[in-house]
Amino acid sequence: MQKIISVRPTEEIERKLGRLIGIEKTEKSALIRRILDIGIDEELKKHALELFRDKKVSLAKAAEIADISVREMMDLIKEKSISLHISIEDIREDFEAAMRCDAMR
Repeated sequence: MQKIISVRPTEEIERKLGRLIGIEKTEKSALIRRILDIGIDEELKKHALELFRDKKVSLAKAAEIADISVREMMDLIKEKSISLHISIEDIREDFEAAMRCDAMR
């Protein structure tokens, strides 16, 4: 069962939502759910990138936090020009984690 989340949008957000609803011809709740999903995904990626950049998590852990594959995380790291500061041990651990994730799918 889905839970209800209540928010009080600003006038600016309401205006923008109204424009999008008119453009996409969609229901307001469906649009808000989609936008919220996109925003959460982006925030998770941003947080994971910051942790990886600050050497607080491994590549595999950053991918796990962002809920994406290690390959996708590597692409994000490259896109953001973040140093891939990994050791041979890190590579081994990340490979093993990736193999476990692939085996689960």
